[in-house]
Amino acid sequence: MWFDPAVIEAVRDAVPTWLGVIMVVLSYLGSIYLIAPAMIAAYWANRDLVAPWLGGVIGCYGLMSITKSFHTATRPTVGPPVSADAFPAWFVPWYEHAAHISTTSFPSGHAMAATIIVGMLVVDLPVSTVRRRALAGTAAIGWVGFTRVGLAVHYPGDVAGGIAYGVGFLACYYLVRHVLARRLSIDTATAAFAVGFVVSLIAVIYVGSRNAHIAFGGGLGGLLAWHYTPVLVATIQDSVWESLLPLLGIAIVVGTWFVTDLGIGNRPFIVLWAALFLTAVVAVPWIAPTHALWSSAKRRSRRLTG
Repeated sequence: MWFDPAVIEAVRDAVPTWLGVIMVVLSYLGSIYLIAPAMIAAYWANRDLVAPWLGGVIGCYGLMSITKSFHTATRPTVGPPVSADAFPAWFVPWYEHAAHISTTSFPSGHAMAATIIVGMLVVDLPVSTVRRRALAGTAAIGWVGFTRVGLAVHYPGDVAGGIAYGVGFLACYYLVRHVLARRLSIDTATAAFAVGFVVSLIAVIYVGSRNAHIAFGGGLGGLLAWHYTPVLVATIQDSVWESLLPLLGIAIVVGTWFVTDLGIGNRPFIVLWAALFLTAVVAVPWIAPTHALWSSAKRRSRRLTG
């Protein structure tokens, strides 16, 4: 059942075209193409609440690099329930990314990422109750898992494995984050960035893939930026750099999209660019607190966290 192609075919055949279209679109709830911009936007709107999640995201993709290289299972050979003809031409590349993937099958990266991201929201987000957040989170993770099977890109066992890895990571992440923060007398975000950095470092050592180097560079840049940006802020206060550096940071974040599309394979360059990218992401709301956008974001942050 868990790795039976007949199960994939049965689920695929039961999916009507309209549902297949929805599944393609909403499968991005577990994709880095949605997770990355959503996390950046959330962090820039609420720095103190979201900063620890950035460390968790880095650790998530470090772990994904490790597990994807350790397991060599192939994907189902069953076709998806909907073809590219059901989408406008501009969406076809996104359809291909969601419905036709050639990487190893186990575990499901979408299911793992969704479990980790949603898990952090369930634990840390100060909205409603933990029970209600857990119910909504379970539904979201279940949907992402269903789309991966329904689109015939993963076996049910791949999805179960991704969720299991995600839950295991969350347990270790919160335990180590708590221990580091308490024993080293550091803030939660620094501890979270340290966890992400260590996981990505292990990925580079034992896997050495392009994605592992991206996670490692991001972990390094995020950790250093979170630690040293307050010092930089004090240095450039009331100078022209207080206005210029946030604009430069935003340009680096936006420009990274185009650099990623180039598919550059030079590992040192990848690490340096990923570190610069996370440095820019982390530093922008620290350096620009007096601008109207950031001032309103800080007020929202205080309402949520206080």
